[in-house]
Amino acid sequence: MSEVKILIVEDERILALGLKKKLENLGFMVTVTASTGEDAIKSVKSDKPDLILMDIVLKGEMDGIDAAKLIISMYDIPVIYLTAYADDKTINRAAQTYPYGYLMKPYKERELKANIDMALKKFQHEKESIMDFEDVYVDVTNFIDQKNENISQTILNDYGVAGPLDIDVSLEKVYVSAERNNKDSYEVFYKLLHRLMPRFMASDSKILVYSKGDNLCLEFPKI
Repeated sequence: MSEVKILIVEDERILALGLKKKLENLGFMVTVTASTGEDAIKSVKSDKPDLILMDIVLKGEMDGIDAAKLIISMYDIPVIYLTAYADDKTINRAAQTYPYGYLMKPYKERELKANIDMALKKFQHEKESIMDFEDVYVDVTNFIDQKNENISQTILNDYGVAGPLDIDVSLEKVYVSAERNNKDSYEVFYKLLHRLMPRFMASDSKILVYSKGDNLCLEFPKI
């Protein structure tokens, strides 16, 4: 990974400068030190840091948790919270933003580096997992579309029906619809319904026929 850029959000200037020095000693690049949540959001937009060290208690209209919530929703950047104290209510609020770490002041360089390294690795792993899921989702969707087309054709062939019907197939059911103003579609729909009836009359399975807009719909369990 190239040089990691970190944004410090800390309203105590001396603490912010001390933290900046520690980070630079560890080989990280500090983009800027912001003292308010509003300044932090502006800095994220312009500097695009890789990670944010966010003090929970900040002066101004929004505290660190409020600022983190907005930043995460808009820019998806990992946040590690910094605080000198932590009551249950604050911890619960912070936890709802799914931070990548939570450090109590004062912190040592070793502890700081370990938390940053783990946060970055976890964030990278999650991003890669999402990408993998998207690839799999596309492949599975394409497969299902092809499978549905084959199943739809099989259903029509099985009942000796051919024509302009819209057919969707789920894991358990088949959904068929026909346009009312399309005579051919309408006739094929009733032909299919007529051929389905004997098979389902002798079982507990039900066939549903209903109107939906300009379409006549048929729903029955997949055999």
